[in-house]
Amino acid sequence: MISVDDFTSLKRGFEVPLEGRIEACPRCGRNGIEERPECANPYFLHVQATNVQADGMRVGALDSCPLSVN
Repeated sequence: MISVDDFTSLKRGFEVPLEGRIEACPRCGRNGIEERPECANPYFLHVQATNVQADGMRVGALDSCPLSVN
């Protein structure tokens, strides 16, 4: 089963469970969620796909903007 989450259509300030707060992207201005993974460069997530299979779940960014590393 595949689902797509489009965070650009949600209002700023909305809290998405297990994801974070919807904010404006500092690069493009569209709505999304700031992601700062420990093992990768930070990015601003606009759209993600979730694929649930028998052996687990895979989540991947379909649309995002890279953020500068501080």
